[in-house]
Amino acid sequence: MNSANTSKHSAAISVDGSLKGVSMPESGLVSAIIPCYNQAHFLHEAIESVLAQSYPNFEIILVNDGSTDSTADVVRRYSPVRYVYQENAGLSSARNTGLKKSRGEYVVFLDADDRLLPEALQVGVDCLREHPDCGFASGHCRFILPDGVSLPKPEQRCVASDHYLELLRGNYIWCPGSVIYRRSMFEVVRGFDTSLGAAEDYDLYLRVTRDHPIFCHNQVVAGYRLHSSSMSTDHSLMLRNTLKALGSQWNFVKGSDRHIEAFESGKKHWQSYYGYLQMADRIVAVVRDNLPPNAIVAVATGGDRKLLRLAGRRPWHFPQADADERGRLFQQGTQGSADVPWIEAGMRYEFRLFGGPKYSNKLAAISVTGVVDADPGSNVDPIPSGQAYLMAVPNPVPAPNRFGRTTIAWNTGNDSEGRIYVSEGGEYDSRRPANSDEAISHLEAIRARGAQYLLLPATAFWWLDDYKEFRDHLEARYPVIVRDEGTCIVFDLSEPSAASFTHRKSSF
Repeated sequence: MNSANTSKHSAAISVDGSLKGVSMPESGLVSAIIPCYNQAHFLHEAIESVLAQSYPNFEIILVNDGSTDSTADVVRRYSPVRYVYQENAGLSSARNTGLKKSRGEYVVFLDADDRLLPEALQVGVDCLREHPDCGFASGHCRFILPDGVSLPKPEQRCVASDHYLELLRGNYIWCPGSVIYRRSMFEVVRGFDTSLGAAEDYDLYLRVTRDHPIFCHNQVVAGYRLHSSSMSTDHSLMLRNTLKALGSQWNFVKGSDRHIEAFESGKKHWQSYYGYLQMADRIVAVVRDNLPPNAIVAVATGGDRKLLRLAGRRPWHFPQADADERGRLFQQGTQGSADVPWIEAGMRYEFRLFGGPKYSNKLAAISVTGVVDADPGSNVDPIPSGQAYLMAVPNPVPAPNRFGRTTIAWNTGNDSEGRIYVSEGGEYDSRRPANSDEAISHLEAIRARGAQYLLLPATAFWWLDDYKEFRDHLEARYPVIVRDEGTCIVFDLSEPSAASFTHRKSSF
């Protein structure tokens, strides 16, 4: 690959997205390309995150991909932004349009709902200058909620070598905005594939790393927004397009045993990953259709919090590690209030206030539920005088964009110090039961605590295979109300029955 200092000729972009005969880009300039389709409510954050960069030499190109919202009005507030409008043609086309209009030696593609951290461009430029043979440099990201609140940095990999092999096995680059490209690379590697409805980034990473070295660093340079309208929440679409992107590499890997192994491993990984997420989506539908709104459901989660999203029902991890587990510390003090911006649609959170000696007395408790279509209302219960209380306003919490916001208020009632703990489903016991007797003991313990249903996802059917007496115990006492071999089995724990079991099919 030619380095950034190699001179080029005229500026044009081919039909397939490659730059052919590009004139010499402006040395040191970073082109931040922001494609936008109906994301006006987030767009100002993306633009301002670029304007706040410590690296001074950049341009912003906003490509409006046929938006029907106020995208154009938002852009007018920012005179430095170069505005380009096109009829709606999709994310890949918008990115390619921005690439055609860019003048920078380096290029960053920032989605309109994401953000750059202030040092992002400086870190990226430094990496590419230190590694002049690399086509791009990738870093890490953190997650941000719809209202802009940042979450702690998640665990992410930093790959030092064999990038193509590692990307065949799976995508370790989480956020498009965490990647900075050398613009000259697009002369030999075409831009984004407009035939893909998703996974365009993964496809490009594969094509670049197949023929060019890249660099990976572990600095957090971007914020990736979590919300329900994100394309990545359509798991069927993501699976189809991810496998298509991976499949396009077959002609390049089929001659090498190492590459074939990585390719097959990647195929299994993506089928398993998105298949699991699709199963979780179907479980939500099963629960919504078959269990009452206030049901208490023990779920064999394997410790995965995603399986606790049960359309507002009260979920518990099965098995539980400790019936007295309080969860994580949320707040502390005699009284006060705290903003909670991370209430997730479909989740239920248990807040409990403890006081007294060694905080051993439970003074108050409240369940908070996130729902997509809740009416926040305006009625608030009166605050009791001289009594301990714990309240949430609003509750249920409207979370139309996946996450919603509420305020937790508390008072210990006697000016003593208190602690508030929050949990989602209790504490999961990761120890595998030694035998059926121990498995049965876990079941009856969680039932004694109040669990009304046991939900075994398809990934947890091993409980029935590995513990025969446990299975016999379940089937002899508790009716099956849902049985779907590809999704889950649900047992009714509320009324033990002498009959073996009855069941009804769940349809999708």
